[in-house]
Amino acid sequence: MHRSLVRTGVAAAVAFVLFQLGGCGGGGSSSSTSSSAPAAVTATSVGGTVAAGTALVGATVTLTDATGAQATTTTNTQGAYTISVKGMTAPFLIVAADAAGISAPLVSVLAKLPTGTAPAVANVTTLTTAIAAMLTASGNPLDLASATALAKVTLPSVQIATITLDTILAKILAQNGIPTAGFDPIGAAFTPNHTGADAVIDTVSVVSAANGGLLLLSNAAPGTTVVLNNQTAQSATLAAPPAAANYLEPLASLLTSCAANGTLNTLCSPAIDSAYLESGSTDLAVAHGLTDAVLTGAVFGSPKTLAFFTRNGKQLAFVQLPFTLASGAAAGVLYTIVQQLPTPVALGNGTQLGWDLIGNQSQFAVSIMSQIQRRTFLDTKLNDVNRYESGLKISIPTTLNPTVYSASVTGPGLAAPVWLMLRNAVGISSLGLSDLPLNAAPVAPALTNSNTELYRWSWQSLSSTANFTPPASSGSYSAQSIDASTVPLYATYTVTFYDQNGAQLGQSSIINPGSPLNAAAGSAVAWPTLLPSFATQFLTPSGSLAGVQYAMSVTWSSVVTGPSPTYPVTSVQIQAYPGTDYGSTTAIDGFSIGAPNNTTVAQYQTTVFASVNAAGVQTCTNCPFPPLTSGGSRVVQLGGGQNGITYYDMTQYNN
Repeated sequence: MHRSLVRTGVAAAVAFVLFQLGGCGGGGSSSSTSSSAPAAVTATSVGGTVAAGTALVGATVTLTDATGAQATTTTNTQGAYTISVKGMTAPFLIVAADAAGISAPLVSVLAKLPTGTAPAVANVTTLTTAIAAMLTASGNPLDLASATALAKVTLPSVQIATITLDTILAKILAQNGIPTAGFDPIGAAFTPNHTGADAVIDTVSVVSAANGGLLLLSNAAPGTTVVLNNQTAQSATLAAPPAAANYLEPLASLLTSCAANGTLNTLCSPAIDSAYLESGSTDLAVAHGLTDAVLTGAVFGSPKTLAFFTRNGKQLAFVQLPFTLASGAAAGVLYTIVQQLPTPVALGNGTQLGWDLIGNQSQFAVSIMSQIQRRTFLDTKLNDVNRYESGLKISIPTTLNPTVYSASVTGPGLAAPVWLMLRNAVGISSLGLSDLPLNAAPVAPALTNSNTELYRWSWQSLSSTANFTPPASSGSYSAQSIDASTVPLYATYTVTFYDQNGAQLGQSSIINPGSPLNAAAGSAVAWPTLLPSFATQFLTPSGSLAGVQYAMSVTWSSVVTGPSPTYPVTSVQIQAYPGTDYGSTTAIDGFSIGAPNNTTVAQYQTTVFASVNAAGVQTCTNCPFPPLTSGGSRVVQLGGGQNGITYYDMTQYNN
């Protein structure tokens, strides 16, 4: 009741303001005067700044009007854009797709063009994305791409959402010298310099909700979240952080200088602490599965703080470090931990460095991220049901952990320990989930046949007439589906490592950077799709490519721009299991190497090599993908990631 009353109160306030504005300057009714007055001139272009705490350079901005007409441009080096809307009809939906594909699309709306000749301002940021989400029932702002939904975007509805957001952000606005009343994230011009409105953008995050839609939170207290949809009320006020928004800004230039010299390790002082340790390495690049050579010459952008927290009496923060490689052809993010220094370090340019990189302090290479899949089957086996699945991706590379034979994982959303161990498969170099539930560490020569590191805690069939039942005895599925909304953001998991004799080697605490998801969230994802011709040829026993293959050219369609862009595919994997009439019983994996080719509009291609792992290393010679025959199985997996979540579109014959 309180929620609806607050929302109704806001609506009344906005209605009063509009009534007052509508009455200003009136001089009585005169139809003849109105008919003879010239039509009001309205803006013929829309522009603004695209930013998520830092300006998004080269982002593709797509504007869609009420009739479905579209116009597209890209942002400049300051994140600014301008689009002509001459002849177009408001309201407008504006979607900005990150050029690097790292961040999920940002969204904004413009309900009405202002009068006058000046361009209309419509920023596209995390704050405007929150406002757009509050105009939908689902909380997914990309739903506004529908002409029916966009037609319901009115000036009063946008103003109600704006007032609601300003109230939720009251403490953060006050911290940055912005009056709570009247702050307009959409129409107020700003500079992406980590002060003022940009500092507010730095402080908050808009992340995926468990069932789809979005949540709003502050990095000061990520345990407090606001569900964004058309029922959002002013029932929560987000906390202001303990540090200024630009507190990590010196790190960007320091890390860039170290990268120029190829020294992203403890010699990179004062940016990287002498006690830095992450995923078993004292080198920032190696800790994240890269090399110093790869990051040599890389340019680091402004760090994004996801969460402040304390541990062992120290003030820490979980942060995202964006970077662009020297070639400019690729970009990425690194997740790490920074600590507050007892005494700030004075830098040569007169600034103070109050925090440095300390890492997750893990002696072992391991990462945990949220994952969600769409699984499509081309056969009619009873339990091969098209479905969404979600859970955790638990990556423990064997090459970086030579003494580790198995590991167990405990933490939020896991009712019992999840076990991983060496795989009985070729072409992949990481531990796989146990194919059987375990109560103790396995001992050599035990191997797992599950051939996956994707743990599933939720699943949902795509058909109302078909039901999927997880295997009763499986280490890769939860015993029963859980509600991921009960799992906190940035949850910490304890990973315990064992040797081949079952002896414990040590433990690590690992933070998940992605939102915990239910399988139902899959319906809100824009998925890529294998080309039907390729799927038929390679993934059916009668197909022309069903025989032995050493390498395979994979083709798929993706819409990477527009009002509802697909997540960018950055990795393609093939898993092939031999049939009963094949000499070997070993499964063969293979990965693509390098970025995919954009062959035509919205169509992509890459080559996957048998027995080549994700690092591009040939793990077995003369080990091709076996033929798809009786009892055999093949799956093609299109993988990508955004905002700490990994996505997999899987097309399979015979699970």
